[in-house]
Amino acid sequence: MQGVSSGTYILVFASVLLPFLLADLWLRLPKKAPSEIPGYAGFPPLYRRFYMVIAWLADAAGNRLMLHRPERTAKLRNLLLLANAGLPPQMVYGAQFFLASTLGTAALVLVFFMGGSPAGAAGAGAVFAFLGWVYPPTILEKTAQARQEEIIRRLPFAIDLVTSAMQAGLDFNAAVRYYAGIGFKDALTVEFGVLLREIELGKDRADGLLDMAKRVQTDGFTSFADAVAHGMEIGASIVDTLRMQGEDLRRARFALAEQKAARAPSIMIFPLALFILPAVFIMIFVPVFMQFKSTGM
Repeated sequence: MQGVSSGTYILVFASVLLPFLLADLWLRLPKKAPSEIPGYAGFPPLYRRFYMVIAWLADAAGNRLMLHRPERTAKLRNLLLLANAGLPPQMVYGAQFFLASTLGTAALVLVFFMGGSPAGAAGAGAVFAFLGWVYPPTILEKTAQARQEEIIRRLPFAIDLVTSAMQAGLDFNAAVRYYAGIGFKDALTVEFGVLLREIELGKDRADGLLDMAKRVQTDGFTSFADAVAHGMEIGASIVDTLRMQGEDLRRARFALAEQKAARAPSIMIFPLALFILPAVFIMIFVPVFMQFKSTGM
């Protein structure tokens, strides 16, 4: 046919072949029951829904990418630890490949069959492929940050409760178990549960607290764990140590709130310039323009 470029033929071929290959891959992947996958219940929704495809991509390309990008892999491993995701780094690479190929192909096919040019379809596919590639690590980083902030927010209350329980006659393990058994559904309760299981398996309380600080990785909790572990080693009163650490953490949380409040004006600049100022300019200048136009000026 005259007037049809070779790029158009390539896009038509890709728009038909790629969805077929993805569907064929999905149908031929072995299906496992969720109970057969270790840690399945704690996986993010994306990984639970498309586990087999992401696992296949992780084995096919994720393991190789880990070898070629050790620094990035170490950062992903740390983010997975902070987010308590229970996933290996190659699964994140697999999710990146999966979303990049899926979103890129979908955007390419949609734009092309809606009448877009081959260059426009290829550009849309490239943009959405890039978005799919950066989405998993970005969401992982936000999840890790939100989990750290939740632990910082809950920690002073937890320390006060543990301190009160110890003043009532409980030891440290029983006081922590009392807090973990109240029924709070937060990240700190999960970490205290891990701490209790490690202590029950024979780990020293001080070592368990220091390992918990490595998982949480916040300055406030690290100082708390160091102080309590040091107090246990020298035989100091744990109740007094907890009380002082609780006061320090409350001050640190108040300082963090002040920092966020101080950043609020700079954060408001973007929505102010994008939404409010244009509306103000329209309200001011449109009547003036309409008046000039009606008077023939």
